[in-house]
Amino acid sequence: MGKMKKIMAAVLLSLSLVLIAACGTSSAKLEGEWKVQTGDKKNGVLVFTKDTVTVDGEEYPYKQKSIEKKGNLVYYKIEQHGESYSVIFPDPDRNIAIMIQPSSEKDDLSGLLLYAMNKKEQPSYEDYAKKYLK
Repeated sequence: MGKMKKIMAAVLLSLSLVLIAACGTSSAKLEGEWKVQTGDKKNGVLVFTKDTVTVDGEEYPYKQKSIEKKGNLVYYKIEQHGESYSVIFPDPDRNIAIMIQPSSEKDDLSGLLLYAMNKKEQPSYEDYAKKYLK
């Protein structure tokens, strides 16, 4: 009976840690519909589901590699067709994000800005580049 209690305690502890980790990252959600703007000031819509992203009506598979945190920044590392991208939530307002293609495997937070992203209003690529890029 003692061994069974230890196993149950270990299982409950593991589940608790998973739930705590999941709750801790839930404030920054990638999934959903995003209003976006590119460097050529083209407005569009990205829709992220668990494993696909739809860009202007075209659906593409992607893999979420991890959710990272650096200071107040939360960012998703994703991969599509062998290419790495970072979706960065640079602001306490988690309805604002930028998607970059990192210029180096050593730094996920700097590179080419692909999209200014906002869940509520049309973002400005130029404004986001000035405000949120290193």
